[in-house]
Amino acid sequence: MRNGIPRAAAVVLALMILFPLAAASAGPYVTVAVHQASGTPSPPANGDSPFASCDISGFLIPGETNYVNTELEPWVAVNPTDSANIIGVYQQDRYTFGGARGLAAAVTHDGGVTWSATYPPFSVCAGGSEANGGYFQ
Repeated sequence: MRNGIPRAAAVVLALMILFPLAAASAGPYVTVAVHQASGTPSPPANGDSPFASCDISGFLIPGETNYVNTELEPWVAVNPTDSANIIGVYQQDRYTFGGARGLAAAVTHDGGVTWSATYPPFSVCAGGSEANGGYFQ
């Protein structure tokens, strides 16, 4: 009985390591277009990805999915001296295992009636390169 527990633990550990690796190497990456279901979406995260045409084939782990048109991990800040001045940042086109095609920043000066968006060059899809320190994906 004593030898059976370590052996069983070793088998379970091996399966825990090998099973995720087998799923990750199952094939090429997948891109899935996601569209918002709620009526009229509010800008700038309006469901239309500015990075949809960016080739990310060399950056994804085999078996990973890229969810085009998703905006995740939003952060919002309101100017304490001017509540009409609001900024928001989020990840655009999230990957299954973390990361995104790019980061987005948006600002409004009229309480959300109109928005301006920008895409800092932190990723290849947003214009990042080794020269400007943004060669990430």
